[in-house]
Amino acid sequence: MNQKGIYPPLTGIRLSEGNVFHARMARDIRYLKKLDCDRMLYNFRKAFGVPTDAEPVHGWDEPDGLLRGHSTGHFISALAIAYSATGDSELLEKSRYMVHQLRELQMMSKGRARDFVTACTPDDCPQDKWNTDPSCWGEGFLSAYSPDQFALLEQFTPYARIWAPYYTLHKLAAGFIETYERTGNEEALDCAKGIGGWIHDRLSILTPEHLSRMWKMYIAGEYGGMNESMARLAALTGDRRYLDTAKLFDNPNIFPGLSEGIDTFRNLHANQHIPQIMGAMLEYEVSDDESYYRIAKSFFHHVTHHHMYAIGGVGQGECFRNPDALAENVKEGTNCETCATYNLLKLARELYAFDPENTAYMDYYERGMINHILASQNPDGNEHETNAVTYMLPIGPGAEKDYSNDYWAFTCCHGTGMENHVKYPDAQYFITEDTLYINQYIPTSLTYDGLSVHCDVEFPDGKGEIRITSEKPVTLKLRIPLWCGKNPFTCDGMKTVGRYAVLGCEGGREYIISVEFPFEPRLEATPDCIASGEKLTALLYGPYVMVTFDDAKEFLHIPVTEIEKCPDEFALTAGGRRFIPGYAAHGKPYHTYFIAEK
Repeated sequence: MNQKGIYPPLTGIRLSEGNVFHARMARDIRYLKKLDCDRMLYNFRKAFGVPTDAEPVHGWDEPDGLLRGHSTGHFISALAIAYSATGDSELLEKSRYMVHQLRELQMMSKGRARDFVTACTPDDCPQDKWNTDPSCWGEGFLSAYSPDQFALLEQFTPYARIWAPYYTLHKLAAGFIETYERTGNEEALDCAKGIGGWIHDRLSILTPEHLSRMWKMYIAGEYGGMNESMARLAALTGDRRYLDTAKLFDNPNIFPGLSEGIDTFRNLHANQHIPQIMGAMLEYEVSDDESYYRIAKSFFHHVTHHHMYAIGGVGQGECFRNPDALAENVKEGTNCETCATYNLLKLARELYAFDPENTAYMDYYERGMINHILASQNPDGNEHETNAVTYMLPIGPGAEKDYSNDYWAFTCCHGTGMENHVKYPDAQYFITEDTLYINQYIPTSLTYDGLSVHCDVEFPDGKGEIRITSEKPVTLKLRIPLWCGKNPFTCDGMKTVGRYAVLGCEGGREYIISVEFPFEPRLEATPDCIASGEKLTALLYGPYVMVTFDDAKEFLHIPVTEIEKCPDEFALTAGGRRFIPGYAAHGKPYHTYFIAEK
């Protein structure tokens, strides 16, 4: 494995109080504590014929929904992440309860996975024909519905007669692995191994051609990051069978071309394919097959250079479009699915671990985290909108954010939204044998392996200090953001190397680094034009994409010859209009892109 170092676990990182990150994490944690475990188990118990008095949840997890159960996997992941980020025993207790109850159901599944046969056909597959006897579902099977959807996928049944069965199963597997890694719950590992064994037995008898056709299917063949989870399972257990299982999800429709540097994903479903690339990275880590690394690097390059909007999001109507066709695809509320950015951040984080001198990965991470993920939660939600989050993060003219709620509007992004706001510092610190990298400037403290760090940088102002003490000598490297233009750090002995400010720190001594980021307004234009022949422009201030309130449904024409900083608030003015960071825009229609007049 060529990974250069590690990200210290969230157990050693704490968000400082009194800032927007801490406040939004607190909302998420309140929601995780509020969310009723038995309601999240409702569909699973019904599927296995176990009585329950709980109420179901709604949206994509409603009792007859074809994707039901996916949010339960995210809930399990979020509980584990939130526990590691806080040490709150209530979250750990809920985590253990969820895992144990699901393991009890999983133990009811008997037989061989490959032997299950559905009574349905692609043209005749109503749910009342689905199997109700777990004794023939196959050992290790666990889902909120029977294996019929999996069998129907093997018959190439299209969406929306079925809906992404391996995607839903991946959310469960990922949740169990996350729980084991972050809390040490052995029962969670057993659950993941059971799922892995069922998948291997079911899919290993299919030909590569059969699998290729399945994974090419729009949404029906979506499998999330199942190759990632199976590769992680191989690394955790040492059982190479799980790596073989991961490779069953290699997508020959896009992987070979990406390995050669070709954009093979244009016009494809964005979030159907981003997790597959994250899976390729994990397969590289376990197998050392360089082609997987090339696939991931190539994909990330194409996305961030040719498909990315200013906020770090991608796509229109859930799909990638043609490279550099950004302006023509800006629509009022159908751009930038939040799940896609959730997965791109995971990919950037993983790629960086193999190339920590390449700050481009962390530049993207900062952009997507601040301008999309942080902006996706409603800080003003009512008692039914505890962790209300966006599905799409709108960037079209006069668009307004639309949010989920506690129980009635579950979507895929509601699920990832449970995780997003409890792991803000997940990529802030990176440690190699002799170097500590600080790549994000969120107000946090780190205590890990003889290191003590306090990042007291005010948000969003970008002023403050970083204090570090190490028991042994360590080289400190602070990322100089691409938008900075000069070194924003002041400390005796610091020098600039590439895109890092570097300081050699002796053991047992405290170092204090003064920070003042030089924010300057700048404009980012789309590479293409709208139908009228004009490019669209976004206004940025430091790392922040700035927006202006207006309910007009046409693109605004805004003079940009004089952009000024507001003296009493964190805002800009341009053409007589006030611009604020997108993460602070809630409850009103706004404009992210406009036509710049010079």
